[in-house]
Amino acid sequence: HVIKDGHRFRALDPTGKDLELLQAISDPTFRISGLTNKMLRQCLTGTGFGSGRTDKQLSAKISRHLRSLRAHGLIRKLPRQNRYLVTLKGVRLTNILNAFLAASTENLMKIAA
Repeated sequence: HVIKDGHRFRALDPTGKDLELLQAISDPTFRISGLTNKMLRQCLTGTGFGSGRTDKQLSAKISRHLRSLRAHGLIRKLPRQNRYLVTLKGVRLTNILNAFLAASTENLMKIAA
């Protein structure tokens, strides 16, 4: 976990409940122009992250997660805008996560042998 400005933020779970959000922010288009709550809502509407929620509920959930990602240093807010950029730390984490998910156990066993 992380404590920032006296607030405690839970640890990220990149292979569990934060997986879909981290995969969404790993989209290369977000690295160029940044991301907003609305963009993430559009990406996550049909997934398990946003299923069964109204647009307002999903917006609130994404806002809470954006605050957590900022506290962990994975994204940073652009000045005077409601837009966020993925930091170098965030790019590294999402690249590692995507490589981990793409790896097959058979290939890993061959490399280990």
